[in-house]
Amino acid sequence: MAVFLCLYSILIIAIDVQVFPSVLTRLGGNSVQQGLLLSSLFFLFPLSSALAGLTADKTGKKTVLSAGAAFLTIPFGISAIVKDLWIRTLAVLLFGIGMGAVEGQSSALLTDLYPGKERSILNLSQVFFCIGAAGGPFLISLAYRLHPDLKLPHLLWSVTIITSTVMIGFFLLNDKTSTSASLNPSGFKNVLQDREGRLLLLSIFLYVAPEMGTAGWLAKYTEEYLFLSKALAPLSLTLFWGGLGVSRALVGFLFHSIKDIQLLSAAFLLTFIFQISAFTVKTPAAALVFFFFIGFGMGTVWPTLVAMISMRFKQSSGSAVGLTVAVGATAIPIIHQVIGILSRESLFGLQYTLLGLGLLTLFNLYIIYTLYCIQDKWN
Repeated sequence: MAVFLCLYSILIIAIDVQVFPSVLTRLGGNSVQQGLLLSSLFFLFPLSSALAGLTADKTGKKTVLSAGAAFLTIPFGISAIVKDLWIRTLAVLLFGIGMGAVEGQSSALLTDLYPGKERSILNLSQVFFCIGAAGGPFLISLAYRLHPDLKLPHLLWSVTIITSTVMIGFFLLNDKTSTSASLNPSGFKNVLQDREGRLLLLSIFLYVAPEMGTAGWLAKYTEEYLFLSKALAPLSLTLFWGGLGVSRALVGFLFHSIKDIQLLSAAFLLTFIFQISAFTVKTPAAALVFFFFIGFGMGTVWPTLVAMISMRFKQSSGSAVGLTVAVGATAIPIIHQVIGILSRESLFGLQYTLLGLGLLTLFNLYIIYTLYCIQDKWN
């Protein structure tokens, strides 16, 4: 039951996180207000993920997951009732708190439930995230196609009811692993004082930045530089997320014998090759194929890094994973601001800015080599 709830919660988060940007930005307000609404999704995500990890190690993960799921549910109800854009921005802020708590601790709980198979189960969980990320916009479009006169409050109430099942499920969960406290609740200190732990945190920051930077700007790049129509440009994002999902599924179900360091080295090398290829080629068909393989290369990195840090700090998995997710989340608003500044035509332009993300991937290859030298063996 605990495994199902963790996988289900990640799927629902991925779907839900598409609703606020896709729907609430249609409510009016100026560009500054809408920008604040979108960015508020990640304002408190890192803090909530870190604090949730500390709390989970002291009280058990069930309590944190139940509370976090409530923060996922309530904002949709608020948005359905209140029409004011600022109140709905507050709702998005609250959703970010819940997302940080649930994503981090559901991942930590999965690693607790599958000792020795952490990488496989986390890759599988992220397949559910990819399905939700790709399926969320499709479900919204389908809802409006089936019911052209669908009112926004009705859509939001539907999402509220669906998301509440996560909250109810975690509240009713009676699993010893999810309710037990950590044997060593000083997880932050352990990770930050450990050289390998610090390198893993840096690696996940440098990974999330190009992943989410690519995802956030890919459709615009495809439209402006490859001259695809507004209708076809989002196909690039579908292929990108599809590539992530395929590689995560392969690693989740197969290739268990590949060591973590080997897997990450291959992933970063493949990613770098196709980053260079995708943002230099001018042929749309070739670029779309390369976008898929950028995602394919990136796909297994996040689950593998989180699994590595969870395995290294087994006695305080909640804190260790919570801190890792928090560090990754801080990269998202930073990279979007950096891309927004550097992609101006007076500086580098969007093409060379996205091409420059390959430098972060190269740096990550160096970090993985350093980890290999520290361990003095594969894995």
